[in-house]
Order: sequence, then structure tokens, then C-alpha cells
Amino acid sequence: MDISEDDIALIRVMKHYFETKAEVGALKVQLETARRAAGAEVAVFYDPRCNLEHAEAIVRQEQLKRDMLRLMNRAEAWGRGETIGSSG
Repeated sequence: MDISEDDIALIRVMKHYFETKAEVGALKVQLETARRAAGAEVAVFYDPRCNLEHAEAIVRQEQLKRDMLRLMNRAEAWGRGETIGSSG
């Protein structure tokens, strides 16, 4: 079985995707636990301008979600036969 450089790049992309997804999940549990403990409404709690105590984690979660989209776009490009490269 021949494995191309792009196949190896896909494996790296998907590994990074699932690591990122796990981090998002852990942040979600952490933030939801804090939100429920505070009795805060979702919209207010997840606004980093209103919730300075958890702003860093909220912003990080959004950055990670954008990273997941970027990684999935690269994987989809591989599926279309495009070169995805080795970065990321």
C-alpha cells in the first residue's frame, strides 16, 4: 500500500482535529459547570465582555472551534484530491 505525503498530512490534520475537539470538550464541561454554579444565563455567561472571570476560557474555546473548522476544511480538501500540505 502506497502512502503519499498528503495521506500523512491528512493523518496529522485529523490527529490535531481530535486533540482540539477534546480540548473544546474539556473547556465546555469546565465552563458549563461554572455557569450552572453561578446560576447565570447562557448569553450573559458566554459573553467574555460580561464575564471577565472566565473570558480567557471563553475566547480560547471560540479560537479552538475556528481551528476545528480550518482543520476540517483541510481534510475536505484532501477528499477532493487537493494537496493539503504538512502545516497545522
